[in-house]
Amino acid sequence: MHMKIGIYGGTFDPVHMGHIFVARSVKQELGLDRVDFVVAADPPHKHSAERTPAALRFDMVCAALKRERGMRASDIEIRRGGVSYTVDTLREMKRINKKAGLYFIVGADMLEDFPKWKNPKEILELAALVAVNRRGQERDIEALADGIRAEFGGRVEIISAEGPDISSTEIRRRVQNAQTVERLVPLSAEMLLYEKRLYQPKSIEQLAERVSNVLDEYRMRHTMLTVREAVGLAQYHGLSTEKARLAALLHDCAKLGREETVRYAEKMGYALTNEERENPFLIHSRIGALLARDLYGVQDTEILNAIERHTVGCAEMTPFDEVIFLADKLEPSRDYRRIRDLRELAFRDLDRATIAVLRNTIEYTENKGMRIHPQTEITIAALEKRVKARLHGGD
Repeated sequence: MHMKIGIYGGTFDPVHMGHIFVARSVKQELGLDRVDFVVAADPPHKHSAERTPAALRFDMVCAALKRERGMRASDIEIRRGGVSYTVDTLREMKRINKKAGLYFIVGADMLEDFPKWKNPKEILELAALVAVNRRGQERDIEALADGIRAEFGGRVEIISAEGPDISSTEIRRRVQNAQTVERLVPLSAEMLLYEKRLYQPKSIEQLAERVSNVLDEYRMRHTMLTVREAVGLAQYHGLSTEKARLAALLHDCAKLGREETVRYAEKMGYALTNEERENPFLIHSRIGALLARDLYGVQDTEILNAIERHTVGCAEMTPFDEVIFLADKLEPSRDYRRIRDLRELAFRDLDRATIAVLRNTIEYTENKGMRIHPQTEITIAALEKRVKARLHGGD
């Protein structure tokens, strides 16, 4: 039996769960062996100076499909370069998969313009046309499909699906406006779009570039994923997501290595203890707040306090402080025991989550034979008192 291959073309800027749902639905409904996501280099129906480079869009699709059985990304149009027409892509796919049956997947709204495409008759000779439609609109689309069959021959299938109502345009807008896209974009692709600093406003792009000049690649990746986590937590708890994005972006701006951190501290007149000289990790948050203010121009006290308090906290931690503290410890590249439970707790109760993360830190520190910073216990005691007061109706 010959293979049945779905061809799903698009800009995918970025790929999102709507795309995944369509591919799953068509694959199941038609019994396809696989679906190829063909990432566009320069499709004729879209023109944008702001388009993300094709290589990055392709990488996001690859990441999104890692755990999807029978789906893969294709760079066939990217390698060809220039303007790609559907008929050109199908010719090449047919050449590569001579005996396979091809199924070209489109949104049902594209059927109206199909007769205007380049060589529509040849397209239908090379592949079946699969139009994906939202339930309830079948009658209107069937009439268009009948017209295409009558004029060009070939096979036109209509698949009804009820997936998430989301677009790539909306994803870009949400990221730019510091709104979460969790569960709207596959996590692996979402992580990549943050790591590569895509869709951010120009001011954040420029600031991130400055920060990336002083942090190594590993630390910068962690920083951008902390931005992702901070935005989600801040939005859920009704706090400023734009402030959370900025605080998260700068939270580790003083993670510079021991000698450089000490040098900055002395330059700023910060009196270091011997312990702090030996372990600058203990002071990077305080120095980071000073750098954020003096080097990066941040004047907002709430942001500066959150940066200063993101390591071991303090007795007066605010919900905003806790969001930055937790985002740093729970961002999606972190992987340690109980982290999934801690992430869930962070969306339910910031105080309890902060206590739990601090206790986890104590356990880790003790197992490593390292000294526990005394502020850690002070923070835990203060937060436990606050939780107890809440439970008993106190302030």
